[in-house]
Amino acid sequence: MLDISELQTHLLDHLQAHDVYTLSEKQHLKFLADLEKLSNLVAAVKTDAASHAEERGLHTSQGCRSLSTLLRSHLKISPGEAVRRAKLVHDLPRVPLTREAVYSGVLSGEHALIISDVIKNIPAEVAEKAEETLLDYAPDMTPQELMYAGKRVRSYFDQDGAFKDEQDGVKARSWRMSKNQHGWLMFTGCLPPLEGAMVEEALHAVSKPRPVGGEKDPRTTEQRYADGLCELITVAMATKDLPASGGVRPQVVVTIRAEDVRDETGCGYTDWDGEATATLIRQLSCDAEVIPVTVDEEGVPLNYGRTTRTAPPPLRRALAVRDKGCAFPGCDRPPAWTEAHHVLYWTKHQGPTDLNNMTLLCSHHHHVIHQEDWKIVFAEDGRPDFIPPPWVDPEQKPRRNIRVDPRLRR
Repeated sequence: MLDISELQTHLLDHLQAHDVYTLSEKQHLKFLADLEKLSNLVAAVKTDAASHAEERGLHTSQGCRSLSTLLRSHLKISPGEAVRRAKLVHDLPRVPLTREAVYSGVLSGEHALIISDVIKNIPAEVAEKAEETLLDYAPDMTPQELMYAGKRVRSYFDQDGAFKDEQDGVKARSWRMSKNQHGWLMFTGCLPPLEGAMVEEALHAVSKPRPVGGEKDPRTTEQRYADGLCELITVAMATKDLPASGGVRPQVVVTIRAEDVRDETGCGYTDWDGEATATLIRQLSCDAEVIPVTVDEEGVPLNYGRTTRTAPPPLRRALAVRDKGCAFPGCDRPPAWTEAHHVLYWTKHQGPTDLNNMTLLCSHHHHVIHQEDWKIVFAEDGRPDFIPPPWVDPEQKPRRNIRVDPRLRR
């Protein structure tokens, strides 16, 4: 019988000695690999012990519904880990070659479960060959890599089954949306491989880091992808190809008092009960239709005015010719991916909607201009220059996007 106390003593002695630093680099790497094999063997012993526990009915004698319940309650492990260990107990006997690899310390339990999930869906006459194929590569693969390999093995040995799995996956596609306690949109879902690849390709393209004033993009990866998704939706909503919703093309309607926008106080609300501060709405109104509606004290509309302020198509075309896209220094976003920004704010200062008071900005740099201390001025040639805040450049020298610098076209 395994003397666990002796093994524990050896491990505790090692931790007390704290002498790993004496190893050479090569020895250190081997030590890490040996520890991983030891961990695999310990996991195999735990699986074997759990298997015998089920055989003798320990979970029943302890008043537990199943083996996983026994493991969770007696060992104080998470429900997910308990289920994973019980699954190993039940699945390993069906993949004897994989079981042998686990019990020799070559494979981890995580690798074994991936292989068993592949093999149980493959016809019996080719299952052993498929298992051998996976075991040839599994020791040199991460679990993620092994999952990809498993899909390829499944496709090779059982094309009809792989196609059926694919169709089942398409049927399982989903997208769920809800609001959290702050009114922020939360979503989760899954997409079929091809459609998922299109989403990944598009998000990767629009979520690359964009420096600000020569400094590293301050956004996290998650923030960049969130901004990228919003940018894709903004471009889609700007087209005329989306189906109508409620008789009009899709649009975001935000209701707020005009004086609140002017004074940057209070909040506005969308048709879907979303809430936004006046400061954020002021940024949105740079390139959105603003329709004045007069209401009585009960909020009932008395007069519905015409759109005012949004840049008309000829002005948008002129801005595109002049700015070539986002005018912020260093940005490469094309005109179609930009918003028309009023340098002298239209909502607060009644800045004019004309070429000498507007510039194109992508959504990210539009946010930078509204939230940070960058300033925009128009040079003698009529092009926008950007003055950085002192912490970016103490001298605050004007900067210009390289695409519109006339010196480069001489």
